This record gives sequence, structure tokens and C-alpha cells, in this order.
Amino acid sequence: MDINAIITSLLTLLAGIGVFLVACQMMSSNLEAASSEKLKKLFAKASDNKLLGVGIGALGTAAIQSSGATTVMTIGFVNAGIISLVQAATIIFGANIGTTVTAQIVALGMFGGNSVSTSVIFSAFAGLGAFLSIFARKSSSKTLGGILAGFGLLFVGLELMSSSMEAFAALDGVKIFLAGIGNPILLVILGALLTAIIQSSSVMTSIALAMVVTGLIGIDQGIYLTMGSNIGSCVVAIIAGVTSGTNARRTALIHLLFNCSGVVLFLVAALVLGLFDVSYGDLFEKIFPSVPQVQLAMFHTFFNTVTVALMLPLTGALVAFV
Repeated sequence: MDINAIITSLLTLLAGIGVFLVACQMMSSNLEAASSEKLKKLFAKASDNKLLGVGIGALGTAAIQSSGATTVMTIGFVNAGIISLVQAATIIFGANIGTTVTAQIVALGMFGGNSVSTSVIFSAFAGLGAFLSIFARKSSSKTLGGILAGFGLLFVGLELMSSSMEAFAALDGVKIFLAGIGNPILLVILGALLTAIIQSSSVMTSIALAMVVTGLIGIDQGIYLTMGSNIGSCVVAIIAGVTSGTNARRTALIHLLFNCSGVVLFLVAALVLGLFDVSYGDLFEKIFPSVPQVQLAMFHTFFNTVTVALMLPLTGALVAFV
């Protein structure tokens, strides 16, 4: 691959990330416009029932496809005194589960074969949504069109990122470089830094999925990059918290401590598994053979769900600490 091909691949990756971010923003803004009042009522009604808070955070994030938006919204409610820190903590816990929906959708879109690729089918929603948004007369129909267009563009961006990764996969130098990064801590740090830069764990997870599918990196490397993306996703909440009141800053700190705790727990567990020559990748390859995209997406969901299950009983202690 010559220098022109490398530049083309980098530009294609950048284009894919751009389309993906715009798609996320379109879905988020239109879904919020369609259901923001309902979501606010759900948040406001959150009681001290921790599971209810987790459910609200998970459903809200799955709806607007942005854990950052849910977290920032929660910080706003805390700052306004609408909900308590305990309620905010459980909603943030749930947001971490809800954000894994994006990875599941992306993994689904990577199935192809001899039939028409599901990615192409979902991408077509971009055109349908655009027509509906432009030609519809009712504002509710235009909003629905925006949601469908954003959903379709999500897969257009995915396809661009995947194609750029396939080109990179042909480079022996790139394979050697990435294959050489086997240290889990370094991969977690790299995932956190990249996510902090692009400010979207969904994009980082999607890039990791594309890399794993094209064979650019192994499943274990993708897993640790994904774990790091959870830490990097806290940047949005930290920025929102710094510019708000004391309880808002405490909420942002809860988000950071929660995500870091999950990563530390899973790194320790990985060391224990390593004593038996077993890795997370080995386990998920056995459960979901020959489908690396599903392996990584399912680990992402497993990681966040287990972290919530472990940290939920400690909510009170975490709130008291901050």
C-alpha cells in the first residue's frame, strides 16, 4: 500500500467518524425533541428505588443513543435540585448499560454473506428519513424523519469506518504495530485517550468492532480498548460538572469513579484468569464462535452489566465518599 492509499484510508476513517457523530447527534436531538418531556418526568419521578433509577438510565440512554446526553441531563437535574445524588448515581449506572445498545446495533450491521447486508438495509433508512423530513408537513413526522435519517447514517458511517479498516488490515506494518500492543493497561489507556479526544464511546467501540472484524487486532485487544472507552466517556460529564454547582461536580465524579472501578475490577479478574491461561477473548470465542463482532459487543454489555451489579449495593458509600 503506497502513501496515497494510506492517506485515502485515513480520510475515509475520518469521514466515517464524522458521519457517525452527525448520525448520533441527529438521533439524539430528534429523539430528545420527541420525548424530552417524558424523559424529564421519568427522571423526576425516580425514587430511592435503585433498580428504578438504573432502569430509567438504561431506557433513556437506549432511546437517545447517548450516555453523554443522559449524564449531562442528569447533572442538570441534580444541579437544579430535582433529584438526589443517590438517584443520579443509579441513573448514571443505568446509562452505562443503555449505551451498549449502540454496539449491539453496530455488530448486527456487520453481518453480510450472500444475502443483502443488514448494514446496507439499515443505511437505506437515511434516504427514507430524509424524504420524510423534507416533504412531511407535520412537525412530528419531520422529527420521525430525522430519527430515521440519523439511524441510517449511523450505518453509513460504520461502513466507511469498516472499509478504511480493511485497507489498513492489508498493511503488515500496521498489523505488527497493533499486534505488539498486548499490554492490557496500555490498551485501556489508549482507548480512554482516543475516546476523550473524539468524545464518544460509541464511536470508539464501533472502531474497535471494525478493527476486530477485519483482523487488524485480536478480540482481547478490542476488549481492553472498549474498557478504556468507558473511562474516556467521562470527559463530557466532567466538563458539564466543572461548569455547574457542587452536587453537579459530585455527580461527574461518581461517573468517573464508577467507570474506573469497573475497569480496575475487570483488569484484576483478567490477571486471575491469566493464571489459568484463559482470557476474556477465549471465553467469548467459545460462547459466540466465528462472530468476533458479537463477541466484542456482548462483552461490552457483560462488562457494564456486571459492573452495575457489583457497584449498585455500594451506591450509598460512593455518594458519601464524593
